[in-house]
Amino acid sequence: MSQPQCNKKQALHQSGFTLLEVLLAIGITAMIGLGSWQILNSAIRASEDTQVRLAELNTLQKTMLIISRDLRQVLPRSIRDEYGDYQAALTSKNEFYLLEFSRNGWRNPMADPRSNIQRVAYEFSDNKFIRHYWQVLDRSQDSKPISKTLLEEVNSVSIRFMNDSGGWLDEWPGESDSSTSNSSPGATSDPRLQVNQLPKAVEISFDLARFGKIKRLYSVVSYLPGIDIPTSNNNAGAENSAGGTENNNTNELN
Repeated sequence: MSQPQCNKKQALHQSGFTLLEVLLAIGITAMIGLGSWQILNSAIRASEDTQVRLAELNTLQKTMLIISRDLRQVLPRSIRDEYGDYQAALTSKNEFYLLEFSRNGWRNPMADPRSNIQRVAYEFSDNKFIRHYWQVLDRSQDSKPISKTLLEEVNSVSIRFMNDSGGWLDEWPGESDSSTSNSSPGATSDPRLQVNQLPKAVEISFDLARFGKIKRLYSVVSYLPGIDIPTSNNNAGAENSAGGTENNNTNELN
């Protein structure tokens, strides 16, 4: 084979890609990369959205648990507020709070000089559901609540109460319960009955931006006229009952 023919064949074997082939390869690679990125980005966003929803669901479940523990341990223990006025054991007529009540079971592992009964209040403000509690029951002018936001993005909150006859009231104490409570044994001899009377049940309804409408019903203990509520003797003088009597019996409350 002559030398010119060999050089021609070598040149044909050593020739590269054409411009069109290079552009086509780049386009295919870019399309594959873009598709892979979109799939990966969608997976990451779905994972982040799932984590956010799980966190919101966890917050909602914790809130329902806190409310359940509060209302299932309500006690017929009225208080004096910072102005010296009597406040019912459970009331929705406070102008600052949606619901205010006394509850049992406030643990005291450090043996602080306080009661095992806690005063709690719920507030709905700026689309937030907030829980307040006080370190003392009978408050003074400098008593400040400790607050925690339980839920955000709340559209509305409504509460109603079941009276002794099974009817529903929008406020508590209800005026219609005065005649009913006075007919119970010991009612006429117990001046604390009016402020310590409790509903049979409390229903709380939430309208949440994320989860929609949620309704919960909680049964409440009944007040027995003439029966004092035992409290811890570590309250440092803040355990006077609504009738003016003081109970200093030591009792382990769960």
